[in-house]
Amino acid sequence: MSGEIDGAAEEFERTADWLRNELKSLVALLRAAEPEADEEIQERRTTRGAQGRQFRIRMPGIELPGPHHEGTPGEAIAAADGAMTAAGWHTRTGEGTWGPYLAATQSGFEASLSSRGAGRLDAWGEAPVVWFNSTWTRPPRAATPLTVTPGYEVCRWCDGWGTCYTCEGLGFWEGRTCPDCGLGMDCWKCRGTGRLLVDG
Repeated sequence: MSGEIDGAAEEFERTADWLRNELKSLVALLRAAEPEADEEIQERRTTRGAQGRQFRIRMPGIELPGPHHEGTPGEAIAAADGAMTAAGWHTRTGEGTWGPYLAATQSGFEASLSSRGAGRLDAWGEAPVVWFNSTWTRPPRAATPLTVTPGYEVCRWCDGWGTCYTCEGLGFWEGRTCPDCGLGMDCWKCRGTGRLLVDG
């Protein structure tokens, strides 16, 4: 069970829309036609079960020169640097494996523009994580000595909880898939019932 955060879904959409528009505006400065975008939503979890989502967008293979910029990748990145700085981004430039790059941050958002050789650029952006659920509370016991039916006993593998003993039913342990239930979340022995047949 988790503590749902009010307005999280709307906030996630706002962050995704804002980053998407910022990156498209940046690329439009360098190329008239809007590039195709690869969008991805990453699920994020903390050790104790807070759950969130993170929006990422990538626009690969932007070809130069474009109608708005007749120059080299370095000149295009310099122009983008100026535009992003004016828009409130904190930027830095450098030289990477394939040529110049620009990295920028603003209020938890990240973006980059990098040369991919042969007059091509890649644009990439990542929004901050929006948390949908703040905490995880283990569900109540599925069976106790007072509630177990005749012919059954409380499962000794989960003490009647019915959930995986390691992750407590969350499915994750220390930020990774639970090594014991592998996202099964139920106790492997009683299959979530919290009880076993006597001598079972």
